[in-house]
Amino acid sequence: MTTSQNVEKKSLAEYEQEIAELKERVTNQDLELTRISTAIAEKTSSLRNLLDQIHALDIDTTVKRGMTDSCLSLIETETIEKRLNMELTESDSVFLSKLQKKHANLNQRELKISLLVKLNYDTKEIGRAVGISTRGMESIRYRMHKKLNLGKHQSIKTYLSEFAIS
Repeated sequence: MTTSQNVEKKSLAEYEQEIAELKERVTNQDLELTRISTAIAEKTSSLRNLLDQIHALDIDTTVKRGMTDSCLSLIETETIEKRLNMELTESDSVFLSKLQKKHANLNQRELKISLLVKLNYDTKEIGRAVGISTRGMESIRYRMHKKLNLGKHQSIKTYLSEFAIS
């Protein structure tokens, strides 16, 4: 066997090992997503049952409305979490709702990226979280910059941080 064939054989073995590792990683992530989706569905179902029970209560309408509104807010948060595949704090949920209302042109992935940017994740970490390369993230951030109507020298991170507290 020639040196060239040995190198090809070694490279092929390395690629096969890498493919096997990636397949295992995808399988593990699929299992985690299934687990999270199931947990969110169970929470939402419980919240809907609670909402039905609140409606059936014979209590002051103001108190009932407050309880109902809280329950509906939690259900909305669960729905957003399911779309983004991540657990949200109440402030994260409020931030995403406000952002989506102001910038309806942002898709789900861009909303998730916006939240991660606001939470101070760097481009490489965000890329890993959404499953794209650093270069792909740079392209997305460029398009988001335009969708958010930011000036040439305005920072997405600064804008989102200020937006969150406004």
